[in-house]
Amino acid sequence: MSSRNFARSRAISPSRIPLVFALCAGVLFPAAAFAQEEGDNEIVVTAPLEGSRIESLQGAEVLRRDDIVAQLHGGLGDTLDATPGIATTFFGAGASRPIIRGLGEDRVRVLQNGIGAIDASTASPDHAVTSDGLDAERIEVLRGAAALAYGGNAIGGVVNVIDQTIPTRAIDGVSFDSLAAMSSVDDGAQGSANLGLGAGPFALRLGATARDTDPYDTPIGEALNQWTSVRSYAVGGSLLGDWGFAGVAVKNTQDEYGLYPEDSAEPGGHIEMEQTRIETRGDFRIAAGPFDRLDYGFQQSEYEHTEFEGSGAPGTRFNSEGWEGRLEAHHGSGRLDGALGAQFSDVDFAAIGDEAFVSATNTQDSGVFAVERYDLGGWGLEGGVRLERRDISNVDQGSRAFDNISGSVGVFVRPADGWFIGATLARTERAPTAFELFSNGPHLATANYELGDNTLSQEIATSFEASARYQRGPVRFEANLYGIDFADYIALVERGDIWWSDEDLGTSGFAADEASAPPGADTLLPVFAFVQRNATFVGGELSATAQLLEVNGVAISANGSLDIVRASFAGGGHPPRIPPRALTLGLEAESDHWTARVEAVDTAKQNELAAFETFTNGYTFINAGIAWRPTTNWTLRLDGRNLTDELGRVHTSFLKDELPLPGRNFRLTLQADF
Repeated sequence: MSSRNFARSRAISPSRIPLVFALCAGVLFPAAAFAQEEGDNEIVVTAPLEGSRIESLQGAEVLRRDDIVAQLHGGLGDTLDATPGIATTFFGAGASRPIIRGLGEDRVRVLQNGIGAIDASTASPDHAVTSDGLDAERIEVLRGAAALAYGGNAIGGVVNVIDQTIPTRAIDGVSFDSLAAMSSVDDGAQGSANLGLGAGPFALRLGATARDTDPYDTPIGEALNQWTSVRSYAVGGSLLGDWGFAGVAVKNTQDEYGLYPEDSAEPGGHIEMEQTRIETRGDFRIAAGPFDRLDYGFQQSEYEHTEFEGSGAPGTRFNSEGWEGRLEAHHGSGRLDGALGAQFSDVDFAAIGDEAFVSATNTQDSGVFAVERYDLGGWGLEGGVRLERRDISNVDQGSRAFDNISGSVGVFVRPADGWFIGATLARTERAPTAFELFSNGPHLATANYELGDNTLSQEIATSFEASARYQRGPVRFEANLYGIDFADYIALVERGDIWWSDEDLGTSGFAADEASAPPGADTLLPVFAFVQRNATFVGGELSATAQLLEVNGVAISANGSLDIVRASFAGGGHPPRIPPRALTLGLEAESDHWTARVEAVDTAKQNELAAFETFTNGYTFINAGIAWRPTTNWTLRLDGRNLTDELGRVHTSFLKDELPLPGRNFRLTLQADF
């Protein structure tokens, strides 16, 4: 797509018309029933100990398919931005990654079906996550230290995007589910279609997704070069029975999107990304001593993306290839439930070109863990430990090895029917990444020169979290309060000097300030370095839902959520890009065939800043939506977002001053499953 016209038309192009008709035709295609298991929304399969969401000590959230569709827009971080405790990196329409409790990048693990998504999204905010939820049937989020099951780089939390690429449920004959959507703010079209075939113990599933958008509108004009084009194709099969299931799948994802231009008078560049992922998963019911279940997952991925200049010339190319595997043995009899597990990964990362600020690196992670819950009914205990090792080898700067030990202990009580109260104390060690250790070069996406430090040590987080949850009938309440004390927290901060380069002479170097740079220097970038400082993060999430009344079969409910995080360095100052307070208040009406919702989402100003940051104004978005379900197989939705067309800027975005959030948007969605 390097020959693409980047100044794209606001009208739907002729090449997109077949896509729109194909998606709509897919929605109209009839087949056999395909339904989610009843009660599935209450079980958190991503947690180290599977159990109901309300009784998780880790602050879990589960987004079902309807929730995902209602929130679906942009990248994965944008889709999850409405979830309490989660913010987005928002690097325009093409790329976003979730931030959990103020922690992002390598401190949040993004998984696909429980296994890491091997891509380059942690390397730079302009790199998209390979999974955006368009074909997901569930997204599960664990807030807080999930390192016992997923490693030190889950110190902030875990996002697990779950689909049925490998069928985990038997298919009776033929099944079909699909989605088609159109959005006004970006003349967008998106959709997904999944065909299932089943015969006895065998199940086969074919899936495809697509999304095309033009540059979106903002309250101050069109966002420059913010187009997207995404395609994914998957095929998977499995063998199922009373003993469990085992299967294999292949998925190919192609993602192309525009980048904000360095000069508004010049065309912007773009990224072309492709990943091929081969995955196998299985879950067996066994009888081996105390163990009654064994599950495994393994995936091998080849990822590549190329960054093209505004002229269409190829620039930097990033490659990430590797594999990851997990094995877990579970037991559950009487009062004691638990799991033992092992996890291994081996990833090669390389970058070639002007933005190759990290040379070729191999990262190997291995870990073993155990978690146990002792439940006496009225109260209980939960705890675990993980031992892991990270070996990092860089072609230019040698090797480092880190041995980490993490552990947690928790207690919970059920003081009354519907109540669950718990507290957890955890100590988590996270090894530095290749980017934190070995970066040395201009990073044009962030307009910085980045310097790693190959002497960095592990960062150690001691965290305490208390939670209280109540759920009974139409009333639900949840509060999670936490504090995290980091020793040797790794942060990217401004060093105070600048880096310059002179393309004509082929020279570059460092200078105290811009005035000290050579007269012929045509590139000047501030120098940012990875350093270690002690830091503290405190905050919480509150949410509540209650039915107010019921009139003629219509239940009217009120709900709200609040999330706050505050972060500071020992001795003064703040870590960069900490999300501001977010408050959501909503009213919802629901009957057998209709659901309607209106909400106000208020994002506060952010004036607790790192030394090199600037103040960000707050904003309030008014959103509304209505869904009609004429039968259980059909849903027609109309959603309006930012109905007052208010200007909103994301404090956690590197492009907050250049790229505001989209303006008023209407989105029409048709879902069907048979």
